[in-house]
Amino acid sequence: MAGFTEEAGIVPHFAREEAERRHQFYLGPEHLLLGLLVGDENPMVRGLREHGLDLKVGDDNPAARVLRAHGLDLETVRAGIDRLVAEGVLPGPQPSDAELLATLGIDLERVMARLEESFGWEAYYDAAQNVRLRPAQPFPHAPGAGTPLICWRVFRFVAEEAAARGEDATPAHWLLALLRDAEDPVEVTAHRYPVERRKRAMYGLPDHGPSPVRLLVESHGLTLDQLRAAVLEELDQTR
Repeated sequence: MAGFTEEAGIVPHFAREEAERRHQFYLGPEHLLLGLLVGDENPMVRGLREHGLDLKVGDDNPAARVLRAHGLDLETVRAGIDRLVAEGVLPGPQPSDAELLATLGIDLERVMARLEESFGWEAYYDAAQNVRLRPAQPFPHAPGAGTPLICWRVFRFVAEEAAARGEDATPAHWLLALLRDAEDPVEVTAHRYPVERRKRAMYGLPDHGPSPVRLLVESHGLTLDQLRAAVLEELDQTR
């Protein structure tokens, strides 16, 4: 079974930071694409390097090299996502759980601190996950249960892409997985899985139409197949 390199393992964390920076409190494929392009200016990168972890990010990252070579750098993708927000394809900035509960006079941090003190963090997290994963739960999210995934297929695909080549997963395999996921329209997963559909509705995401990653790629006159071929060429050169 393929493992994950340090650079590949940190991609979802970069993606979550980008989502939170945009006040979009879910993790979608567009955020993973941004996570592949994070550069040396990222505070997490600086912190990890200060502790001796030399991550290949920015121009050193093979996925970023391919994306940049095809005109898709960090600022360009951010601008593309802003355009999709303006067009209603993606939701705009949203209030966080803490901000929403504060309007009701509830301090989420104090509540979570008391729960952790009384029952322990593991017990609270398990209870929150049980609520989130309940089949009849209308809103598949609970404060403190982690960032909801709207890109679960990509996580499965990245392992499959790496295993198919007999390699450990790298950022390049994340990009292959994103391109593979983007081949199918949103309704393929949204209508087949009720929880996925509820998640999308909760965050103001459409349940039909092309993937935002596909829209971002094609807006630059590229096709998914062209970009995939470039990634595979990069992987072959680094073997």
